[in-house]
Parts: sequence; structure tokens; C-alpha cells
Amino acid sequence: MSTPPSTLARVPFLTSCPVCGATEAREVITYPELRFGRCAGCGLIYKQEQVPGLGEAYEENYFRFNRAGYLQRWDHRVRKCRRQILACLEFAPHARSLLDVGASAGYVLAAAKSLGLAEMGLDLSEFAVQLCRERGFQAERGSLAKMPFPDASFDIVTAKHTLEHIESPMDGLREIYRVLRPGGVAFLIVPDAAYYKIPLMPRRGRSFRPDRRGWQHHVYFYERNLADASARAGLTPVKAGKDIFRSRLARGPRAAYEYARYAFLLGWVHACRVTHLRRELQLICVKPGVAQALPPPQAEPRAAVG
Repeated sequence: MSTPPSTLARVPFLTSCPVCGATEAREVITYPELRFGRCAGCGLIYKQEQVPGLGEAYEENYFRFNRAGYLQRWDHRVRKCRRQILACLEFAPHARSLLDVGASAGYVLAAAKSLGLAEMGLDLSEFAVQLCRERGFQAERGSLAKMPFPDASFDIVTAKHTLEHIESPMDGLREIYRVLRPGGVAFLIVPDAAYYKIPLMPRRGRSFRPDRRGWQHHVYFYERNLADASARAGLTPVKAGKDIFRSRLARGPRAAYEYARYAFLLGWVHACRVTHLRRELQLICVKPGVAQALPPPQAEPRAAVG
């Protein structure tokens, strides 16, 4: 019979900061199952220790029964993803293709396809990959830290709540840089380490609890060190926050709505940043270089998927 993780001793998980390499860290929180510290160099919160075998696999039960409700509210999630892709297109209007890392049930892929982009999903979970394929999207199995795609394959790469799930976020950011075409856009969303529950009541939130997010999240970024990590990987941060003016929608009868929306977001983003009510960080980066104009993707017969 296997020993329950809670009765096992913690072992080293990350012995130094996975972004800046500093070895000194201050304790953030310790459970019998795991321990998190804050890097004395760049401020990143990262997992220092964990018992072996903690958590569950990213397969069917994870997606069906997780509190995040990955298989629920499809229309709402697709609409939200469309708004996010439109924000990316402000910085890469030439884009013809999109890769979504951590594709889950395929909402980003559906939004990309509806906007005329050639879509590709990547997920570590075989269940998620098969689900995306059943819904008519292209998807491959693989990790953010080692993607099965050639260099310069995509114009947009989205990684929403994915970077915090890998032990080496720098490897993930370098892979995003590698598969992006010059002038391409990386769209990153991660939990905000400045969210008020993390410093004020770390045990009451879900961020570190071993039975909630603690087993699956390995790092927590602040806005500053997320931008710094992206720059270390070769990307150029161009916009932090959701207050992005969508110029392509500010025309005709929708112009007044878009201006009002942008004005509201300016105030809302600033207020959440000051009050630490922001749960997640959003960062858009560009890969340096001149974007090449490519022809629209041609429809091709899809290969049979096993």
C-alpha cells in the first residue's frame, strides 16, 4: 500500500529562483506537504519543497471536477477569449496563426478560428488534446517547456494560467520566443502574487493549499518580475493590464461603446492594481524583428487523428 503524501517528508523542489537564479529566499508559507519562499533577488514566489507524489494528474477527472469548471460556460469563455485575441491583434495585425499552450477544452482555439486564424492547441493532458480534436480543432500533446513545433511557427502564442504550472518558467518563455515568428505576440496570464490574500492571509486562500492550487502551481509572479522574466527570454513587454484600446472596433456605431469601455478599463485596472484586488496578471510581449506578411491560411484536409 502506498504511503499518503501527507505522511511523507518534504524533499527539495526548487533549490534556487527559477528566474534569476538567486539562492536566498524568505519563507512565505509552510505546510506539512510543501513550502513556498520569496526570492530575495527578483521577488518571485516559488516552491522550495514538496512531498513526492502530491496532487493528481491533468486528465479527465481534473477537467471534469475541478472548481474552475473547465468544461462549463463554453459561450462565455469563447467570448472572453475573442476579446483577448483582439487585444493581441492590436500589436500583431498581420497575424494569421495562433498557438494556445494549455489548450484545455479549446475555448481559445474556437475564438481564434472564429476570427479567421489558423489554430493549434498544445496540452500536457491526453484527455484535453482528444477533446479539442473531437471539437474540430488542431491539437498536439506536449509541454510548454519543450514544444513539438519548428522555430518561427506562429504569429500569436497564448499561455493563460500555464506558466505557473511548470518548474522552469524561463524554459517556457524561451520556447514561446522560439516558436514565435519575428513581430509575433506572446499573450501571458498568470496569478497575481500581489493579490491581497497572498501576503495577508496565505492560509485562507487557495493559492498555496496542498489540496487546492499548491500541488499544481510552482511559481507566483508580480507584474514587475513577469516582465523581467519575459525580457530575459528575449521578448519585449509592450502592455501590462487589460486596458487596451481596440482600434479595429472603434469605428461606426460601436465607436462610442469602445471608447467608454476603454475609459472604464483604465480606471478599473488602476484601482485593482492599487488595492491589490487583481487576481491575475496579463502581459503582452512582442518578439523583436520585422513581421513578414504571409498569405491567409489555405483550408487543407485534416489528417485522420487516432
